[in-house]
Formats: sequence, C-alpha cells, structure tokens
Amino acid sequence: MITEERAFSILELDRSATPDQIIIRYQDLKDQYKKIKEETQDLKTQLAYQLKQIELDDVFIFFRKHQVI
Repeated sequence: MITEERAFSILELDRSATPDQIIIRYQDLKDQYKKIKEETQDLKTQLAYQLKQIELDDVFIFFRKHQVI
C-alpha cells in the first residue's frame, strides 16, 4: 500500500512539492524508466523497470485519489 511518505520518496520529492512539480517528476521518471526498459536486452532489467513503472502509476493514482494533483 502506498502512503503519502512513500509516494514522495518514490518521486524523490519533499512534501512541499507543488502539484505541477509532482506531475513533472512523475512524467520524467516514467519516460526514463520506459527508455531504459526499451534499450536493455536483459530480461531482469526490463522486468525491474516494468515494476518501477507500475509503482509510479500507483503513486499517481494515490495523489489523484487524495486530490493532491
């Protein structure tokens, strides 16, 4: 389960982050993870970054649900 503290930690932001900063950071990380996943030939790395993308989506859903963004 995602908590607010964990969500900010995943995004590597502090609690004073604005909704715009949260969205920008989410999208930046999502793009980075997608690029790494697509460029690697290693299945373990692909799966690890797939999980990171899912975790990011969970964070986004958490913030939307709690009306932070």
